[in-house]
Amino acid sequence: MKSNKEMNSKNHLPDTVTVTPSGDELGSSEVVGGKHHFLSASVDVGNNDVCLNFSTRRAMYDFARSLLHEAVYGNGGMVDGKGGVKEFLPSNEERVVDGVRVKEGSSRVFVFYNEG
Repeated sequence: MKSNKEMNSKNHLPDTVTVTPSGDELGSSEVVGGKHHFLSASVDVGNNDVCLNFSTRRAMYDFARSLLHEAVYGNGGMVDGKGGVKEFLPSNEERVVDGVRVKEGSSRVFVFYNEG
């Protein structure tokens, strides 16, 4: 457990985010153990808005940490040998992948990036 100095008193999340090559820190016990922590993504085709709806602040934190891990270590699949892709796919409420539970019925989320 982190000391109060290392935790944000408002939301009880660590003030410092750490990612490691192994990714062992991905998938907090709160998200893995709590079906109420999830991401639901949608697209408004009328105005091209993409909406990421997080059920809790912890779900958003773990999603951001998963993206940070990808940005730092680039473990996603390669696209044309030039960059990568990180994907978040909806599934049943039991499944947590790379620290993120994407609610069944949600739009899929793909993050593409170039290495340049």
